This record gives sequence, C-alpha cells and structure tokens, in this order.
Amino acid sequence: MIVGTVLSLKHSQEISAEDFKCLKCHKGKDSLEKYVKERNIKTGEELRNLLKKGPKAGLHLTSTEEDLEKAIKYLNLP
Repeated sequence: MIVGTVLSLKHSQEISAEDFKCLKCHKGKDSLEKYVKERNIKTGEELRNLLKKGPKAGLHLTSTEEDLEKAIKYLNLP
C-alpha cells in the first residue's frame, strides 16, 4: 500500500493539469484516485471501458486516447 501511495505521489508530481485535461475537472472530491478506488478499477482497460460505455460516457466524448493513456499512467494502472 505504501508503494502505491509513493508511486501515486511521484506520478502526481510528474503530470500536471496542463499535461492532460482529466486533471482540470477531476480534483478534490472528484479526483481520479478517489474515482478509481470507489469503483474498484484495477486495470487501464476497465477505466477505458467505463469512460466509453459507462453512465458518464457522454461527458467524456472529447477525451482522446492520449488523455486516457496519460490517466492510466498517472494512476499506475496495468
């Protein structure tokens, strides 16, 4: 658990809101980390499917594959 936290902090420092648009909206109570934890998302493919086919898919229509890859890397998902 500590390793995951350290990796998340490291990624948080490397990737900023200017780097990809996910962090412009997903902060504080709506953070990506909280979202992934609450929905028990374990892989990048699970995140990708949820964003493209889930209840909030309409809000993510403009999310590019590059943005998704950056989010997956930021969250350290396999």
